[in-house]
This record gives sequence, structure tokens and C-alpha cells, in this order.
Amino acid sequence: MPSFQPAIFDKSASQHVFLEFALRRSDNADAIKAALRTLRAGLNTDIKLMVAFGQRLWSLLDSSFEMPAFSLEGRVPATQGDLLIWLQSGDRSSLYEAEMMVLDLLGAHCGVQLEIQGFVYRDSRDLTGFVDGIGNPEGKKALAAALVKEGHPGAGGSFVLTQKWIHKLHEFHQLEEAEQENVFGRTKADAVEFDDERMPANAHVGRTDIDRDGVPQKIWRRSVPYGNAREQGLYFVGFSCELDRLDHLLRNMYDMNGEGVRDRLLDFSQPVMSSWWYAPTEEWLGKL
Repeated sequence: MPSFQPAIFDKSASQHVFLEFALRRSDNADAIKAALRTLRAGLNTDIKLMVAFGQRLWSLLDSSFEMPAFSLEGRVPATQGDLLIWLQSGDRSSLYEAEMMVLDLLGAHCGVQLEIQGFVYRDSRDLTGFVDGIGNPEGKKALAAALVKEGHPGAGGSFVLTQKWIHKLHEFHQLEEAEQENVFGRTKADAVEFDDERMPANAHVGRTDIDRDGVPQKIWRRSVPYGNAREQGLYFVGFSCELDRLDHLLRNMYDMNGEGVRDRLLDFSQPVMSSWWYAPTEEWLGKL
């Protein structure tokens, strides 16, 4: 099995930078390849790097399979990017220097369409106060959920969904804690998921922790909160062994699967940017 990018699963860093780029021209793929080679070779060892590609750039770099652009039939803002760079570190100074290196190497060829400065909040909580990612599988199950299986196009890599979400924290925090828990489908203090009897039909857990034709639709979540005086939210990052799984989960949240139930979390947080990506293997990146 080819080697996945280690930064996908390494959760040791507390500081994060996400950069979404759009190509300035469609004839500069070779220059971007050279820039990525230099970046991978030049980063300090305390920086964890993940690289992923959107539809347009992937089509210029690899013809083994096609990547679609993000679309959910107009229900979610589609802002498909061309290149995703994710930097992680425990040291803010090192992270700043790494980001400047990225911009120096890629700035002439790509424009930044989104920059998110994220951080681990308390014990891995979202800014709503709820622990994030408790439904993540572990061990071999995490690899199975996140990585494309052997025999399939892109084997060993991962399909990725990123979304910038903006929270309505004032409205959410006006709810009593018990009602906040009903929105998520788990307890706030100790992150215990409700059992089937207690789970509201429109709870976030109930809409996203699901089976499809008897197959659990598990993904690997690495979402990171961000916030300042003007805006607070979450940069959602989800890795999956198949793109269709991510699409199905979004449709279930938005009541596009015909069940008549919409995820209540959407009353208090909305995505404003969305892209599909493919995160290739270490071997693929090593051949740039």
C-alpha cells in the first residue's frame, strides 16, 4: 500500500494554517511542481505539511482519474480551489515562517482565495464548547475510512472536503445547555453521544453518523476552530476513502436524501466556502 501523507493523521500540533490557492494561469503547472518540491525539501522538521489538489490543477498534473469541482446543487456555496496547503506546528513563530515560505514560492503562480489561522481550542473543542471529532474511528478503522482502497483510482491517497463555517455563537449560547446538547446529539461537558432513544431526529450526530446500504459512512475529521473580534467559526476538514461518501453526508444534513429532516446545527452555523480535494500519496508527491 502506498504511504499516506502523515499530517493527515498526526494530531499533535496546536497551531494550524490553511491556504487555499487559485491558479493565475493554466500553463504554470511545471512551476507549481518545482515550488512544491522546494517547499517539501525546505520546511523545518517541526512543520507538518499536507498538500491536496482541486479539479483544475489535478487535471494538469495527473490523468489517471478525474476530480470533480465541488457542487451541491446550489444548496452550499461552491468555491472550488486549485491547491490546498495545510501547515501544522506547535510553535507559532515556525508556522509563520513556513507560511511566508509558501507564499514566496507559490505567490507568482497562484492567488490566495482563503487563509485560515486555526488553533486547538481547550481539549479539542469547537467554539460552541462541544468536543469536536468524537465520532472519529481509530486505528485501522481510521485508515479504512480516510484512505482510498487498493484497486481504486487514487489508492493510498484521500478525498477531502474543506468548508469554512461561520458560527452564530451569540444565538447558540442563548440556548439552555440541555437544548444545545439536543442540537449536537451529545453531552457538552463530557462528550457522551446520546443513545438512539434520546437522539433527536435533527441532531447533528443523528444526521452525520449514519449507515448507507448497511455500510457505516465513517470519515476522518480534522476540523479546526478559528476566531477573532469580527468572526468565529470552524474550518471543516474531512477525509474519506470515497468522494461519494462526503457528498452523501452533506446531502443528509441538508435534507436532500428525501427523509424530510434537516440538521439543526445549520440554524447556528453556515458554510460559506466549500471545495473537494485529492490528497495524493507520499510516493506521488516524491515524483513531482
